[in-house]
Amino acid sequence: MAQSYRVAPVCAEDVPDVMKLLKKTFYIDEPLNEAVELCDENGICPELDEYCTHSLLEGLSFKAIDQDDNIVGVIINGVSPLKEEDNGNDLLSQARRCQNPKFQKILYILARREEVSRLWEKFPQEQRLVEVKVAATDQNWRKRGIMNALVKETEKITEQKGIRLLRMDTSSAYSAMSAERLGFMCVYQALYSEIKRDDQPLIVPKSPHLYDKVFIKKLF
Repeated sequence: MAQSYRVAPVCAEDVPDVMKLLKKTFYIDEPLNEAVELCDENGICPELDEYCTHSLLEGLSFKAIDQDDNIVGVIINGVSPLKEEDNGNDLLSQARRCQNPKFQKILYILARREEVSRLWEKFPQEQRLVEVKVAATDQNWRKRGIMNALVKETEKITEQKGIRLLRMDTSSAYSAMSAERLGFMCVYQALYSEIKRDDQPLIVPKSPHLYDKVFIKKLF
């Protein structure tokens, strides 16, 4: 019989263990991170640390823990506007001033998502959404429904806050399939080979991760 787990909100004391899990999974497995070899030989990338922890304690993130209270899965969520403010902290501005050339490429891809997906035009009645920023499961606990459970908790807290839209961006073909199974609708996709800067593709992950996608689920 498979070991059981339960889902609970992430709290401040969880941060070290959450980051430990991410460094074993998301830091090296996520297709863009893997393609550019983002982390150094010690698994360190300060820019990615900042990205992962920025929204971690907004009260919207959840962990899956086993019977010994070990964190075996996590989903990091944050509230975002449908349209970025042009205040110098938008993704394109962040990309232009990023000093890490590998992370800079990822930021340019994220900026293009915002520019081309134009969510504020697709959902003109909405001002904000909850965004799934990072999700990871311990490799020994995969295919046990952990991510489904974490997304369901995210949906509940999103509805409780009166926010109608839940967003999930996927660089992984497997994550895209999961999003579709969970009832998300793809509102943007682009072949990585066609996302270019200076006439060269920014990042081309290995197959089957061919597309950059944005998914939206309207909750009510």
